Amino acid sequence: MKTHPSTSLLRFRRLNAAAASRRAFTLIELLVVIAIIAILAAMLLPALATAKARAHRIQCASQLKQLGLGITLFTVDRNEMFPAAGYGTPRGQLAWDTYIHRYIGGTLPDADLNIGVLEAARAPKIVACPADRGPRVVWMGNPPFWGVRTYAMNSAGPNWSIQWEVNTAGQRYPLPVNTRGVGIYWNDTGVPGTGLPDWEARSYKTSVVNDPAGTILLAEQANGQGAAGNIWPCISNGPRGTGSLHQTDPSAPVQDPNGPGGVNQGLALYKAHGQRFNYLFHDGHVEILKMESTIGTGTLTDPRGKWTVTNGD
Repeated sequence: MKTHPSTSLLRFRRLNAAAASRRAFTLIELLVVIAIIAILAAMLLPALATAKARAHRIQCASQLKQLGLGITLFTVDRNEMFPAAGYGTPRGQLAWDTYIHRYIGGTLPDADLNIGVLEAARAPKIVACPADRGPRVVWMGNPPFWGVRTYAMNSAGPNWSIQWEVNTAGQRYPLPVNTRGVGIYWNDTGVPGTGLPDWEARSYKTSVVNDPAGTILLAEQANGQGAAGNIWPCISNGPRGTGSLHQTDPSAPVQDPNGPGGVNQGLALYKAHGQRFNYLFHDGHVEILKMESTIGTGTLTDPRGKWTVTNGD
């Protein structure tokens, strides 16, 4: 007896439906798979974040070493004299990174460097730590169209108008006694006839550093106004204090991206580096250290140790 074609087709469909039902996920099985994926993601994301942070620290340390080499080459060509940390005038400004611009791969003419900011596309990338991702002041843009700079020179001392933002006395450059580092920040009306900052500004000689392996040259100091080539903040007065001239300011508010003034962002960078900062020393080596490990017999607000040119403090 022959089977009617429609009966065979119905049987075939039933068999396929039964096979499909055996192959399909049930709702519970689907939820279990999703839960397993979520657990694996939760386990992997912290490890990925840690690996990314470590990569940023390593890149930052490498950049500081390159900057140290640039400063060394500058001193060789300047009779063992360091670049000034900054030089501000009403018509322009230079910072330590613009003084060494051509020693770190830069090719911009002096006229562009005198402005005090460098276009992001033309600023040397090594002056910005990759973990320095905070918001910027409104005039820098978000994302910034001016190049970012994270690092500052260890200041000659913490005293305003005496050890930083010192008048050049008509380009005679009376260098103050440096109780900290070699970062001298000059301020005047500019070179007579042009009003522009002086490319030949005096600074300290390498001989003032008694302990090159134990004295900080550059420190990380993130700021919402941290622009490549800008004098503010070109110096660091130590690990902790009020305002922009310290590595951290516990009282600093959140940076307003629509505001004109920069805010200290050091605590965010410190956290991103695992509660540490990278430091470049005068002998060219870089260490990543807790702030407390840098101050010697001093305090976070009045540091000694690795912040001074003095041995054994």
